[in-house]
Amino acid sequence: MKRKDAYDLLRRSGLRMTKIKKEIVDLFLDGGCGLSARDVMEELTSTPDASTVYRSLDSLVDKGFLRHSVGAEGVVQYRCTSAFYPDHGHFCCVDCGGIIAVRKNLPSAFLETLEREYGVRVKSADFLLEGKCLKCRRS
Repeated sequence: MKRKDAYDLLRRSGLRMTKIKKEIVDLFLDGGCGLSARDVMEELTSTPDASTVYRSLDSLVDKGFLRHSVGAEGVVQYRCTSAFYPDHGHFCCVDCGGIIAVRKNLPSAFLETLEREYGVRVKSADFLLEGKCLKCRRS
């Protein structure tokens, strides 16, 4: 989704688009994913206090731009909702730690099997693949 479209949609939902919120929206629309509040603060060009960043993240969750989950280390991580950025996954290199966004959806047959076998309804899907990236495989 284009930035202007995202800003307009968020404004129509009643959100006041401050400079900080625009920076956060831009960060996620540019592919930022699975970011903690600290990660977000480190990426911003401005230097807002932590409470401003947390309030901005909360308001973006409330308006449906972001969703949050708890990562493996117990840290809250933020992702765009599929209404603003397509579901996707990540490949993480076990050698160098590099992360590559994988802009592919999980196969519908796989999701249907999950729903049938576990009785769940999949709302959105993120996935993580691990292995060696091309650069590390060559070295």
